[in-house]
Amino acid sequence: MQIRLASELDLDVLVTLFDDYRQSLGFDAEPQKCRHFVATRLAENDSMIFVALEDDRPLGFVQLYPSYSSLLLKPVWYFDDVFVADEFRGKGIATALINKAKSLAQGTEVLFVKRTQVVNDELVPSLTNITDTEGLYLYHCEP
Repeated sequence: MQIRLASELDLDVLVTLFDDYRQSLGFDAEPQKCRHFVATRLAENDSMIFVALEDDRPLGFVQLYPSYSSLLLKPVWYFDDVFVADEFRGKGIATALINKAKSLAQGTEVLFVKRTQVVNDELVPSLTNITDTEGLYLYHCEP
């Protein structure tokens, strides 16, 4: 399995994954709107998307949104979007995606923040150093 930063060349793969992600949360299929949303994120470089692939098959993604915290006085990456296609779940792919994002955050001394508490049993072990601070769940912070 390869996990890498997505580019505009991955647009078709990401649209399919992103639309499936939204449908898994109860939203209607809207591939054209998803295409516009993802294409805009990639073109404007206002989010970071890591995509997991195996033999050119898309497995899943995690999307990070850079920002700053005035409360923590630090740059942060918010992650709200992590998704693995149904047929690949239970294989540690979501954990691997999160670990890739955490590794990049650690290497750049950015806080890695989830705005809502993760309750998915598969993901909880991969999210360490959990601190509930001002309503933010800090899953990674500098050592």
